[in-house]
Amino acid sequence: MHLVHRMLTMARYHSVTQALSGLCTYLPAHQIGSYHNICWPSDRTADSSRKLKGDSYGLVKVLVKTLLAPLLLPIPLRLALLGFTFCQPFFIKKLLDHLSRPEIEANVGYGFIGAAILIYLGMAVSAALCWYLHHRMRAMTRSILVTEIFSRATQARIGADDHNAALTLMSTDIERIRLGLRMLHNIWAGVIQAALAAWMLYIRLGLVFLVPIGVVVVCFTLLGVLVNFTGDSQRAWMTGVQKRVGLTATVIAGMKNLKLSGLASTVSSFVQKLRVEELAAGARFRKIFILAAMLGFTPMLISPPLTLAFTRASFDTSKVFTSLAFLMLLTNPLSQIFTSIPELVSGIACIGRIQAFLECETRHDFRQVLSDRKKNLNFTEIEADTGSSEIETAPDSTMIRIKNGNFGWKENVFVLQDINAHIEKSSFTMVVGPVGSGKSTFCKTLLGEIPMSRGSVVLSMRCPRIGFCDQTAFMWNGTIRDNILGFSLYDKKRYNSVIQATALSVDFAKLTQGDQTNVGSDGITLSGGQKQRVSLARALYLEFDLVILDDVFSGLDADTELHVFQRVFGPGGLLQQRRTTVVLCTHSVRFLPFSDHVIALGDNTIKEQGSFKELAEQGGYVQSLGIRDSAGGDGSETVSETTASKERTEAQKDAQGSPDGSPAAEVNLDDPNRATGDKAVYKYYFLSMGLLVAFCCFFLAALWGFFTNFPTIWLKFWTDDISSETRSHSHAYYVGIYALLQVSALISLLLLGITLFIVSIKRAGANLHHDTLTTLIQAPLSFFTHTDTGVITNLFSQDLNLIDTELPDALLNTLFCVFQALGQAAVMPTSSAYLAISYPFLAVLLYSVQRFYLRTSRQLRLLDLEAKSPLYTHFMDTVRGITTLRAFGYISDEVSKNARLLNRSQQPAYLLAMVQEWLNLVLDMIVMILAAVLTTLAVRLHSNSGFTGASLVTLMSFGESLSGIVIYYTRLETSIGAISRLKTFNAAVKPEGKEGEDMVPPENWPQHGSVELNNVSASYQMGSESEGEPNLALDSLCLSIKPGDKVAICGRTGSGKSSLVSLLLKLLDPLQDTPNEGLLIDGLPLNNLDRDALRQRVIAVPQEAVFLPDGATFKENLDPSGLSTLDECKAVLIDIGLWDFVQGRGGIDAGMTSSTLSGGQRQLMSIGRSLLRRRARTPQTPGPGNMTERIKDQGGLLLLDEVNSSVDQDTELIIKRIIETEFDAYTVIAVSHHLDMIMDFDTVVVLDTGKLVEVGNPRALASTEGSRFASLVRAGGK
Repeated sequence: MHLVHRMLTMARYHSVTQALSGLCTYLPAHQIGSYHNICWPSDRTADSSRKLKGDSYGLVKVLVKTLLAPLLLPIPLRLALLGFTFCQPFFIKKLLDHLSRPEIEANVGYGFIGAAILIYLGMAVSAALCWYLHHRMRAMTRSILVTEIFSRATQARIGADDHNAALTLMSTDIERIRLGLRMLHNIWAGVIQAALAAWMLYIRLGLVFLVPIGVVVVCFTLLGVLVNFTGDSQRAWMTGVQKRVGLTATVIAGMKNLKLSGLASTVSSFVQKLRVEELAAGARFRKIFILAAMLGFTPMLISPPLTLAFTRASFDTSKVFTSLAFLMLLTNPLSQIFTSIPELVSGIACIGRIQAFLECETRHDFRQVLSDRKKNLNFTEIEADTGSSEIETAPDSTMIRIKNGNFGWKENVFVLQDINAHIEKSSFTMVVGPVGSGKSTFCKTLLGEIPMSRGSVVLSMRCPRIGFCDQTAFMWNGTIRDNILGFSLYDKKRYNSVIQATALSVDFAKLTQGDQTNVGSDGITLSGGQKQRVSLARALYLEFDLVILDDVFSGLDADTELHVFQRVFGPGGLLQQRRTTVVLCTHSVRFLPFSDHVIALGDNTIKEQGSFKELAEQGGYVQSLGIRDSAGGDGSETVSETTASKERTEAQKDAQGSPDGSPAAEVNLDDPNRATGDKAVYKYYFLSMGLLVAFCCFFLAALWGFFTNFPTIWLKFWTDDISSETRSHSHAYYVGIYALLQVSALISLLLLGITLFIVSIKRAGANLHHDTLTTLIQAPLSFFTHTDTGVITNLFSQDLNLIDTELPDALLNTLFCVFQALGQAAVMPTSSAYLAISYPFLAVLLYSVQRFYLRTSRQLRLLDLEAKSPLYTHFMDTVRGITTLRAFGYISDEVSKNARLLNRSQQPAYLLAMVQEWLNLVLDMIVMILAAVLTTLAVRLHSNSGFTGASLVTLMSFGESLSGIVIYYTRLETSIGAISRLKTFNAAVKPEGKEGEDMVPPENWPQHGSVELNNVSASYQMGSESEGEPNLALDSLCLSIKPGDKVAICGRTGSGKSSLVSLLLKLLDPLQDTPNEGLLIDGLPLNNLDRDALRQRVIAVPQEAVFLPDGATFKENLDPSGLSTLDECKAVLIDIGLWDFVQGRGGIDAGMTSSTLSGGQRQLMSIGRSLLRRRARTPQTPGPGNMTERIKDQGGLLLLDEVNSSVDQDTELIIKRIIETEFDAYTVIAVSHHLDMIMDFDTVVVLDTGKLVEVGNPRALASTEGSRFASLVRAGGK
């Protein structure tokens, strides 16, 4: 408590962050995890979690075994609290008996005062220590579960479709578990308390004690029925949350490509629909919770009138109020039990969901290694063990041997069949083949990542670390240097050699912060080619013996590609110098002559393999590529230091304005009033639910306060009437009105629960999500460049979860406690009016405590939310790059990092619980003082025993109401922080749209596709960010594109090609002084066009294909807007050559896992989506019979951003065919590095550092001496 008090004092005047530093040296995740490992069933292998299968409560038992001591420690203190609690009715009886005597002794009165102090002091101290230990146990539980979820996620099979589930488990489910464990010790203690209270009632009232017991039994039976529905409704709700959060995380990560594709609004509607469905599923659970609350309060409200109605014994003041005290001790804990059981069952259901996740199939590394035991055996003997009889001649020279291999992603569906291959040590092997032939699967096979395998894959040596570059480059959210170094130490010489070899030194020269530039979430600030080279640099830096690279040349221009190949793979390159074994899967077949070994895949097997010279003469796939036996020249076309130096000088004014050069400027989601609060947030919340709904909540809460307190005064009137000589009214009269008041309280509770938990949550939840999602969708691209995706995801997971759960619960309990305490405060002075004199002092004291406490607790709650963002970001980064991290051997480092982030996230949450217990202790001390004052006034002034009884019975719950006001109001203030963060987010993130952009073009626009750029310049920096001249991404472009023209945009990586596409889609804005006529599409100025309408009308295909979360069907991914029929989708799949593939995966309505698609297949799906959009927007005309035909010559504008960077020649031919046939009348602007495709275009535009340096016919320019395009052609080996 001294530590908490010190933090409160520091936080009163200084920052809470500084106060937190060095405080939490306890509860470290790694220590708890070590003990948890001991308690786990048997061994801790990857498959040990399967041993829980068959036991639905297996994980619960493991947690109990692990946390047995922390679980049992609070029990003695809770029993002590129970004993002090039972002293209250005995104290009331003795005091009332004493006051009923005509004369009282002073010494006896002093004894009562001391007894009051002792009882309430004992309750305060025992409660504080009990809950202190309990909160430690809850924190330990979170540490164990988060660690287990993360550890299991690192063992997951790729394509297992459970990463989004894990994120929901780590956030929403863990919070539900913590909530369910909150009242754990009150459940068993409440049962004991109820049993003892029933016995005491039996002693005083006889068999009438069965009446409240009967009410409890009926309610408990009904609760048992309700509990049966709790688990299913909870799982349905959490599944809805999981689906929405997963899709939202996907949307955030792919926002640039979604905007470019024109799918942002469509996906936004889809996410909002999921939110509404999630709220509907949550409403079913909340209805059960409301009914459980009604059953919980029914014994407390109905038992007293029923008990008094059946009592025929003589009444007196002492018996009535003592019996009422015991009834409160009987019914109050049961009310808590009834409301806590659904929460506990919900928490256990969430533990069950976590157990199901832990039981899922994990990655099985099927590769065999020549272990130390068999180090003297050769491959012949290993293969004999696996059923092979082939004799090897030079086993020591073989690095990898695959024998009779069959590999696939689904059971009995093998992508690669009958694979027999060997890879020599220190050799350079290239793997080629058409799209979908299994190149990426082959890479994953060598890494042991394929879930379904037969045959053998044998490594000659143990390779715990393998250099790997995935087809989609994996990026941490950190600096470029951090991404290259990983968890390794910095070596300047080695680092410089790597960045020179990968041509990153040229890019660093363009960046204001060089290699300290933050890449953003998923590398959003880098171009596709830059990400690939950073990924390659990471693999090169660690100097592995084995390097496996999957299409690392995608997104690279011909000049950079040649430079990288020569410096990395070519003669004298880094990998050859190190004698590294290299496997390169690629579509850049022009480098095949430089390989030692070629493996050509096709028709789900190896079509041919051998040296390039051998295969080039066999008439197979390699010969069909038509590659000459020399490519790339002598190296004169590499990126020279002269070129680099030239670009460095130009970089200062030409390229620093790109998003990757801008200084990071995250949006601050913290309300500036975080320490003192902002009442405008409440208005924002009440407006979101509706002012009428908010008014009904307050009105019904006021009725509750009246109907729960006035019956105590009514009992006093009743007892006075009983003690009078002449009865004014009958027994039935008093019982009837008493029962009516109690039933009215129950009805007000029901109506308040429905209003707040059903109506308001549905309205506020949907409206707040819609507003925040709209802000997100309309945010400028720079926002996603500089803002951590974990922060944004936290808004849609943690904050919305608070709004759906803790916030309405805190509001309800705050209203309950406020109006109930007001009624109690009105009742207590009836014993002595002098007690009311203390109220002003009490109010000042409570206000001071609340203000002192709230300054810290509110900030701790916000820090709690903020501290979880890095944890979630790290988790998402890990699961996204799990294949790369496992190959690099970084899993143990990632687990350690997760433990550090978990410990940091535990600090504010644990300290918040400790601060709340400090407050409870202070408030209980205040109640102790009130009890002492009330007792003193009663014995000194010989107060009326009836009013004294009413006051003391009221005091029994007044302390709880008093602490409830501050605690629940504080919880409300801290929970409202979620609303504050959403409000701040909506206010701080300005939409990308500007004033005057309200022109919505016709539905059939653009009909022709003409594009005019007249001296247009653009910068990624806002005007306020730049000082002096803006740093330009595009510089004074002048370009005229006629309707129907096919225009190719080329240039070195980072030259502004993608920026031009972004400009045409208003992802990048021209400078403010650009006139309306400076940028026109079909004669309409882009400055005035509505951005969303523009992206809906213009068809664009991004470089990186975007998909819905795993599990969405092929049709939903092909047609997210749902405007096309199944037959239309099937026709498109046939046109792009994927129909057989889709049929083999279960059909068009089967779930799709994007990670199992090759890069080419992913791009073909994007092309198919654009083709479906074109057909949907093309007008139909009546055809023969009842058939309709689409107008073929309807024009438009198609933008392609390096769509052929990851495809083979056959797939490129499909894309070219679709452009020529389906988009013949369209104007096509394509960013491309593939010269074969460029040569068929009408015009080629060459960019360099944002400037247009050359325009003309590609074939004419290619044959022109000194042409920039001709130099690119020569670099490309054409």
